[in-house]
Amino acid sequence: MTLPCSPRSPLARRVGLGLTALAALGPAEALAGWPNDVRLSQLSSFDGATVNDPVTQRGAYETVVRELGAAIANKPSTARTSGLHGFDLTLNGGVAWIDDGEDGDLQGAPWERVHAEGDPSGTVTVPSLTLRKGLPMGLEGGATLGYVAGSSQTTFGAFGRWGMLEGYRQFPDLTVQVGWTGLVGNEELDLGVMDTSFTVGYTVPFGRSKGLNSAKFSPYLGAGWLKIKGTPRMSAEDQEALGVRAVSGFKNSDAFAEGFSPATIHVGTRMQSGDVLLQAATVLTTTQDRLTPGVTVGIGYAY
Repeated sequence: MTLPCSPRSPLARRVGLGLTALAALGPAEALAGWPNDVRLSQLSSFDGATVNDPVTQRGAYETVVRELGAAIANKPSTARTSGLHGFDLTLNGGVAWIDDGEDGDLQGAPWERVHAEGDPSGTVTVPSLTLRKGLPMGLEGGATLGYVAGSSQTTFGAFGRWGMLEGYRQFPDLTVQVGWTGLVGNEELDLGVMDTSFTVGYTVPFGRSKGLNSAKFSPYLGAGWLKIKGTPRMSAEDQEALGVRAVSGFKNSDAFAEGFSPATIHVGTRMQSGDVLLQAATVLTTTQDRLTPGVTVGIGYAY
């Protein structure tokens, strides 16, 4: 997915820095030098030495694509949609744990190889704003604008949800979600992620007295999968020298590669009191040979 937004443009700076300030989750160095940009061109060197090992370079590149895709993907929400006339707006803070090299690999861990100083933080932090709007027939649409903290990259995602079964006291709610998220502003990498998930949950009303329920508690859990697509933004000669290539989790794509359709498992809860909502969720993504865990918390307004 390619959007016309330069990583150095005023728009990218205002959106990124604004979201970081609001969420208070971005590291301080985000304001100077974009230290957390993913730089594929750095795969040719590590710790001051030239690297000419296409197999190792490709492995590092593919790990970064998988884990960054998992970090920016749309996250599942409660199993109940917001209803025909409902909507909500939430401010979220998402964190995903990455392969940052704490195992002491002398050749450098994948994220060390694409990090400006060779010293990544160990997490990808993505503060974001998400809007959900109810539609007829149990449908719901939404959009998310996020910022990869400490970098010049933003994210934009959209999703649709369908409440296949919801609102029955004797049955749990069941919702399916399909969406797409793109990384915006990286000069060397085009990255997009399609997400599909099924969520089951139940909403329990409660209040200060019997018959007066002013709040709702909604636990949920589910599973799904991602389709990750990454394309280096560089010449064929540079791609060959670095050992990188276009990769895709879509089987009908010429760039299809195993390992880019990871499964996901999620569990979370949402509590709403009046117009105020709080939510938290954990997502585990099976990115090739390891799990990429992530946590998302949010606060918002619901109508």
